[in-house]
Formats: sequence, C-alpha cells, structure tokens
Amino acid sequence: MSSKGFRPIVSEYHILWEALKHYENRLEKLSSMETDEDKQLSYDEKLQDLEGVLNSIKIAAKEDFQLDLE
Repeated sequence: MSSKGFRPIVSEYHILWEALKHYENRLEKLSSMETDEDKQLSYDEKLQDLEGVLNSIKIAAKEDFQLDLE
C-alpha cells in the first residue's frame, strides 16, 4: 500500500457508497425499532459518524474522478 493511503478506483467508490448507504438504512431501522434508550443512542451515534464518512467519500470521489455520488 502506498504512503498516500487508500485510493479507490471508480467502481470501488460505487461499492463503498452502496454498502454504506445500505448500512445507514439498517441503522436507521434499528434505531427506530429500539426501545432501549442506550441502544438507540448507540445507533444514532453510529449514524452521525457514518454521515461524516459518507461526506468524506463523496468529496474524495468528486475530487478524484469528478464522480457525483448520491
């Protein structure tokens, strides 16, 4: 691996995006169904973290390949 870190290609950006969006949907569902407030908070914190990851991937895809991920 290069010293510049992880540098995905276009198809990998699409796979990452799709997988993370699927995970986001799953976390939203789990959070909405959860009755335990601590567990619900845990899901919500993961959703907040995931939002940052998705934003970073979106920016990197745009910068690297002018790729608009939605």
